[in-house]
Amino acid sequence: PQKTLTLLWSLIVSVYCIGGMIGCLCSGYLTAKFGKKKCLLFNDVVVITATLHTSFSRKAKSFEMILVGRFLEGIGIHINAHIQYAGEISPKKLRGFISVTPTVFHALGKTVARILGLRDLLGTEDMWNVLLSFSGLVALIQLLFLPFFPESPPYLLLQKQDEAGCLKAMKQLWGEGNYQTEFNDLMEEKAITKGTKIMNVLEVLRERSVYPQLCTMLLLLLSLQLCGLSAV
Repeated sequence: PQKTLTLLWSLIVSVYCIGGMIGCLCSGYLTAKFGKKKCLLFNDVVVITATLHTSFSRKAKSFEMILVGRFLEGIGIHINAHIQYAGEISPKKLRGFISVTPTVFHALGKTVARILGLRDLLGTEDMWNVLLSFSGLVALIQLLFLPFFPESPPYLLLQKQDEAGCLKAMKQLWGEGNYQTEFNDLMEEKAITKGTKIMNVLEVLRERSVYPQLCTMLLLLLSLQLCGLSAV
């Protein structure tokens, strides 16, 4: 029935956001516990699994596989972990530039997806599953190359207390040289944050000192969601 089809279509669209909410809530804890690199590798595996679910759903004639695939795709924590990892492994003079590029490429990826999704290209009954496989291809490329990169120097020093590993990672990422200044900056940050408790979402909501910043961010994000952009 048409009502059932509409309900299933709405679930397929919205379950991605439900997975995304769960992924965002978990990303802070996971990146602090396991490091950004491991989280990105885990995310790649999740995205590839989601892509396989979605790609084979057409052959299996199973909307349940699409639902599972969309949920897994959303639960991936690649956006949060990638921005942190890219910024932390960048040289100091390029850190600001690198930290904003994920947002640019995120918007570019959405634009390319909209174009490829046109009915004259891949938005057809025979090709839609190919379109949804692109994210899995990108994740596979990252999964192949990311193991050759070290963990981020701030994570090694601040979380793992590994000073030698931190210096080794700096040299591996930025080439041979004297990075004592960057290392000293991290040591100062370590001293400042020592004993500081990382708050969870509920603790942030109860902390009155951050209410002005929190309200500003919520107002901005809710305005973006309610402005009709997603519908367009």
